[in-house]
Amino acid sequence: MKKIGFLGIMLIAAQNITVAQTSFDVNIGSGVWTAICTPAVVDDNMVWNPGASASTHLGFGMKTVLSSHLTIGIGVRGHYMAENDSYRTQMEGKYVKGSYSLQLGSYTWHLDDDDCDDRQEMFINWEEHTENGERVYEKIIGKKEASTDYAMVSVPVKIGYQIGKFNPNFGVEYNYRKGISKNVGELHSVGFTTGLRFDLNDKFAFSTDFYGGLTKDMSHKGTVYYGTRDDEENQDAIEIRDFSWRSYRVELSVHYKFGGGSAN
Repeated sequence: MKKIGFLGIMLIAAQNITVAQTSFDVNIGSGVWTAICTPAVVDDNMVWNPGASASTHLGFGMKTVLSSHLTIGIGVRGHYMAENDSYRTQMEGKYVKGSYSLQLGSYTWHLDDDDCDDRQEMFINWEEHTENGERVYEKIIGKKEASTDYAMVSVPVKIGYQIGKFNPNFGVEYNYRKGISKNVGELHSVGFTTGLRFDLNDKFAFSTDFYGGLTKDMSHKGTVYYGTRDDEENQDAIEIRDFSWRSYRVELSVHYKFGGGSAN
């Protein structure tokens, strides 16, 4: 019989330990997601239209015990994300003699003020550009982004600490997203993720996860004007601002574990 060297014995032992301490799982779950605009307020006026929507996911994961407590996990999940109004952002501030109204999406705030001028208006024009020698403005940014469902693939990588059946963890996650019903381009983002996993037994586990975007889903330039839309000569461009949106999610999942040992 051919002898096995010391290095070969150690390699075989390491492989056996790794397999014994690694669990695989399929997981399914649901949650809510939103996108937050920065800046959300311009001159004390709210320009971000907040909203939250439901999401569902199905995925595959792996968790390995590196030491008596330290763990590492990686997974791949496919998500369905319902349309979200938080991408639909605008500000329309109109001054009419004797009153002032601020229109944000489908919401209107009204204030009576006898000192209001009958021709003043504050508004944001998004992505100013020129077509056929004329200035063109996009009045509302995010109309398409807010009116489509999304398909997304996420890849989380987490470090955890096993305390009995509990496994608090944190790490980073990459997301790739596309609109389902409308072409909004491809959205790539990276964020931090943290959560808590509970290994009920050798077959089932439950987890809750939070994701917060570190990179932008999208960004646009907006020019803040003071004047009237119908009188371009008397419009004053107050400033140009960069507006951006980042995604956030909270999810609950059920895991079915198989193969490679329990890794609890």
